Amino acid sequence: MTTKDDVSRHSTRNKCWIVIRGVAYDVTDFLNQHPGGSSVILGQAGDDATEAFEAVHSADLLANHQGPIRKVGPVLDAKPATQEVIKVDKSDAAGKAARRRLVKVINIADFEAAAAEVLQPKYFAFFKAGADSEVAARWNQRSWDAIRLRPRILVPARPVDMSTTILGTSFSAPFFIAPAGGGKFAHSQGEVLWTRAAAKHGILQWVCNNAGCTQKEMADARSPGQSLYWQIYAMKDLEATKREVERAVASGYKGFALTVDAIQVGKRERDMRLNIEENDPDPDEDESTLANSISATRPACYDQFDFTSAIKWLRSMTDLPIAIKGVQSWEDAALCMHHHVHPWLSNHGGRQLDGAPSAAETLLEIRQHCPEVLERCDVIVDGGITRGSDIVKALALGAKGVAIGRGFLFALTFGEPGVEKAIRILKHEVETTMGLLGVASIKEISFSHVDASGLAYAGAVIRAHL
Repeated sequence: MTTKDDVSRHSTRNKCWIVIRGVAYDVTDFLNQHPGGSSVILGQAGDDATEAFEAVHSADLLANHQGPIRKVGPVLDAKPATQEVIKVDKSDAAGKAARRRLVKVINIADFEAAAAEVLQPKYFAFFKAGADSEVAARWNQRSWDAIRLRPRILVPARPVDMSTTILGTSFSAPFFIAPAGGGKFAHSQGEVLWTRAAAKHGILQWVCNNAGCTQKEMADARSPGQSLYWQIYAMKDLEATKREVERAVASGYKGFALTVDAIQVGKRERDMRLNIEENDPDPDEDESTLANSISATRPACYDQFDFTSAIKWLRSMTDLPIAIKGVQSWEDAALCMHHHVHPWLSNHGGRQLDGAPSAAETLLEIRQHCPEVLERCDVIVDGGITRGSDIVKALALGAKGVAIGRGFLFALTFGEPGVEKAIRILKHEVETTMGLLGVASIKEISFSHVDASGLAYAGAVIRAHL
């Protein structure tokens, strides 16, 4: 049996042990392979790293992706290997302050401002960061702003029904919780709170492969009849990813998305600068690791897929609906249609390639060059969507489902009540927009309800400023 003293004697680069949930691991050979840089692990060397580990990773990560990490064994005098669930006492000052902030939230952008007041700076930077100068991240939102609505008048008022289907499953609304990582940075209980809130309001949660909660924890948190979808990052170890997908199928996940725009991590300078300021890294360390940050903590992705091999690999595991997440051109949307999968138009929230097109631009490209995609596929969009009116604009351009990531991350800062409030706000805004347009159901929304002519001009202004 290993002791805490045994672990503490292994606290150098040449002999590095850490403790996670009462078990010691030898991570010496993993130091130079850690995506976030060796300094992240060395900061916990010879000590209990449970809190730091579980703030970023799901509890089953070590079991599923050990690689060069060697299990030493249980630690005799370590903390009990149980995960404490933090419950906020509604009578304490912190709880009251959080509720006061939540009361003042009246739109999705307000959640970001409120979360900025309570989140640790490094976590807020992780959620907010875009690639390079963050032009693409800002353009995502501006592109939806540039599209105008065209209401029809003297249409008798009718009850608005915003229910729809996404990849064959019915939901109460056309928007859903995107597969965004870092839920435990926002709240100690993590993404299971999304699962519960989504169930109460009948919307979809598309679960993130890089979530802080495990695949099983979220499956177990489902309500009867609730459908969850799973996001896939194809790791270098494809067999490990295959096992993950097969577990998701066995656990009852009803749809999948393969993320294809992140075979390497974009340069997220906001995140990197804060990491340097907070950690004061060793200047003698390999320069390539000096600016590593939370954004770089995901293991390396498999980078040899083409359309044919990727779809063949996916179909070897499941016949369930599949979306390809990260489509940024009409040509790739057409290839998705050809391979009988659904295009998810996304530039990763502007976090990968600065200057990439927004989903609104790609939707318009599809309408112009291959409109058949909009008829044969469920086109999904994300990026910069903060209003119910944005959601309706996306539907009018031909989208079937609208994913929202950052908005729900910031809402998660205020727990399940925050997530529920975000859903209510968006539903109300969608309902109001539909009613004022003169439509009563999703199927009545059409391209005639928008004017996208200003998008080209707005894009020209952006390019002129570069």
